[in-house]
Amino acid sequence: MFRCHPLLAAAILPIAVSLACGGGTSSKAAAPSSIALASPTPAANLGPPNIVLILADDMGWGDLGSYGNTLIKTPNLDRLATEGVRFTTLYVPAPICAPSRAGLMTGRFPGRTGIPWNPPDRLHDDEIVIAEVLKARGYATGMVGKWHLGWVAEDMPIHHGFDYYYGVPTGEDEADFVLGDQPTRDTVGPDQLARRYTQEALKFITANKDRPFFMYIAHRDPHLPNSPAADFAGRSAGGTYGDTIEMLDATVGDLMKGLKDLGLDQNTLVLFTSDNGPVIPPKGPGSAGPFSGAKGSCEEGGVRVPGIARWPARIRAGRVVSEPVSTLDLFPTFVALAGAALPSRHYDGQDVSKLLTGEVDRIGGLGIDGGREIAFFGQSGAAGLRSGRWKYLRPGLWSGSITLFDLETDPGEQRDLSRERPDLVRQLEDRLQELL
Repeated sequence: MFRCHPLLAAAILPIAVSLACGGGTSSKAAAPSSIALASPTPAANLGPPNIVLILADDMGWGDLGSYGNTLIKTPNLDRLATEGVRFTTLYVPAPICAPSRAGLMTGRFPGRTGIPWNPPDRLHDDEIVIAEVLKARGYATGMVGKWHLGWVAEDMPIHHGFDYYYGVPTGEDEADFVLGDQPTRDTVGPDQLARRYTQEALKFITANKDRPFFMYIAHRDPHLPNSPAADFAGRSAGGTYGDTIEMLDATVGDLMKGLKDLGLDQNTLVLFTSDNGPVIPPKGPGSAGPFSGAKGSCEEGGVRVPGIARWPARIRAGRVVSEPVSTLDLFPTFVALAGAALPSRHYDGQDVSKLLTGEVDRIGGLGIDGGREIAFFGQSGAAGLRSGRWKYLRPGLWSGSITLFDLETDPGEQRDLSRERPDLVRQLEDRLQELL
């Protein structure tokens, strides 16, 4: 049973919630449909928004049409970008699944949460997940898909503030579906997972359409190996990987159509991102765009991911934001948008709601020249720091020595400046140690 964390009780008045939404057992998925939405116009505040967070697995910065991919067609996600805001500098705290998701759910560095790397163990008992805060604020809270933050029943999302959970906790074995915290007999092929998760998400949303809701959809796709549905196989110029992403894109269209049909799309914040960078050639077909590195690396290609948000009631269409932000920021941002209060503990993300809505175009921070400070974590712990325009990396699989890059002039991290600027190396190493 979920128990409200004592820090939450001190910060927010808990509100009793109920849910009437069952898990599906059919393995047959409906055909996807195209998105059909009118161009949004910013409207007066309609109250706290519904929030839908869609997380892809191992999708690269360069895998979507709106980020420059010319082989893979992603009309639904591209439309979200044209009707909302597209972030060009969105980071994850770690370039691999479990620690990235731990940071996303808690707003804190992965090492603080109990899940510093793969494979995951479990979240510390005193960790507070975003669903707990939103639940206490009166939101219905649901999740479908890959949890990856614990293995046993007591670690499942329903024990971390989610009213509802349906999915494969580890993400990989489609025979291991869990409903709540109990195994089911459901078997859904990997070619149908994205559709099933979207269907279950829409069931939850429909059941809670008359109250604020938070729905977290954690897809398995486009994690390798790829198994696109028969009606998408062979369609993409991007090969099987492209087929898989194009099918995932179609399920986003299904979701948006469902929100529109329910009359919910205007005051629903839909945010799409990825847990880390892609698997790139020669090991995989993903694209990190112009950046070096990939999944597992703290180079830009491993930690810089796509980020798209649509919320017609508050977000002006067609914005592109280059200000650095982190998925650690989503926790405090969602809390602020819900009108709740952060629990009394240290958070490594910050509220970027005004940047999201366009009230400001820069948030800055304590970094060099007043820029953001964003830390990155590898298998051995803290791996580096972005401070303003500068990025410092400790030795890792990306390099056997310390490296320093000016991301404004060298976003592809091709010219190491560590020998030319030892002063900055010392400054950023000292600062990284202060942050931990």
